Amino acid sequence: SNVLGTIHPIRKVVEMAHSMGAKVLVDGAQMAAHGNVDVQGLGADFYAFSGHKLYGPTGVGVLFGRRQLLRAMPPWHGGGDMISEVRLQSSDYAEPPLKFEAGTPPIAEIIGLGAALD
Repeated sequence: SNVLGTIHPIRKVVEMAHSMGAKVLVDGAQMAAHGNVDVQGLGADFYAFSGHKLYGPTGVGVLFGRRQLLRAMPPWHGGGDMISEVRLQSSDYAEPPLKFEAGTPPIAEIIGLGAALD
């Protein structure tokens, strides 16, 4: 919490959610700026944070997703290097993460995010 500074027991919450068959997305925007995060250790299916919470550029962030889930998900947008093969009636998509990177990426913002993460 950015108000109280509470560190929630995410691992326990993830275990409870998974026991009910739910997928879990953790909004890690607050913790990403203030501590080391073992994303895989949390057990969450997805983990997201935005660049501006790390004193980086706005409009860019990070989404971690379990590879098996990302492979099963359809892309939500098209273009760029996300397609590995195109045919008249269908297309094959690249492996994640390229599968979800349609169009020209925000190059300057990504470089700025990398600097903020360092």
